[in-house]
Amino acid sequence: MNELFAASCEQGVLRLRWAPDVHITYEIAVRAARALEGFSGGWVLPLLVDLNGVAGLTPEARAGVISYRGFAAVALIGDGPMGKVVAAFSQRSLTPTAYFTSEREALEWLLGQGSRAAR
Repeated sequence: MNELFAASCEQGVLRLRWAPDVHITYEIAVRAARALEGFSGGWVLPLLVDLNGVAGLTPEARAGVISYRGFAAVALIGDGPMGKVVAAFSQRSLTPTAYFTSEREALEWLLGQGSRAAR
């Protein structure tokens, strides 16, 4: 994990875990997206995002997240107020997105979105 997030790809699912108390700016969100692209091998894959511990998100970062189309589907995991805020605005995303409090349920949903991976 760098100081702000950890990115990986496990069994065809991209994973992003934010560091505790991170305040996500547009620049940080772009760094995370680029790190995830490095794991995707040119494929459009589903993404699992752990929002637990996120302290905040700038309006610019929020707009960038909503408009980014580099993932087949996005499952957000959280159990705090910031997770609920991110989940609420992400419903306007062009990418299928859902919010969960359970990683197992989030992975089941991602896998149920079908094989949308593409190059």
